[in-house]
Amino acid sequence: MKILIVSDSHGRSDRVYQAVDLEKPDMIIHLGDLEDTVSVVEKRLGAPKIPCVFIKGNCDFRSQGDLQDWSVFTLKGHRFFCTHGHLVNVNYGLDRLIYAAMENNCDIALYGHTHVPFDGFEDSSFGAAKVHVLNPGSISIPRGGSSRSYMIMDLRDSGAYDVTLKTL
Repeated sequence: MKILIVSDSHGRSDRVYQAVDLEKPDMIIHLGDLEDTVSVVEKRLGAPKIPCVFIKGNCDFRSQGDLQDWSVFTLKGHRFFCTHGHLVNVNYGLDRLIYAAMENNCDIALYGHTHVPFDGFEDSSFGAAKVHVLNPGSISIPRGGSSRSYMIMDLRDSGAYDVTLKTL
């Protein structure tokens, strides 16, 4: 299963479409700050044929459609916790994100908001189980010297997976 993970397109859905056309994913996760109409984007992306998860970001106050503050789901034995990041204050560290993932029995946490890519195994300050934390950066407005980016997760039936950061 090939999962396209994007964030912070800020109304530039053409860049999301470009990544979809390049990658031809089986699933799409948008981690917030879409700033577009979900139904229009879903139609262009081929939903419901391609399952899509859309998360509400701090700039999505004008976005129309089904946007959630977070989403929790299971795929091939992994529990995913997806949020934009502003509600768990990722600008000040990842502890609250990790706690939220652990509270939901998730081993993978996805976030955006910072516009800076991140891929690491993190544990809470209490030394609990590690959570794989991923941020695809921004597909439109990168920060911190990064490029416009997204992630591809190749999730195999066995539950093994690889994550690759890609640029546009």
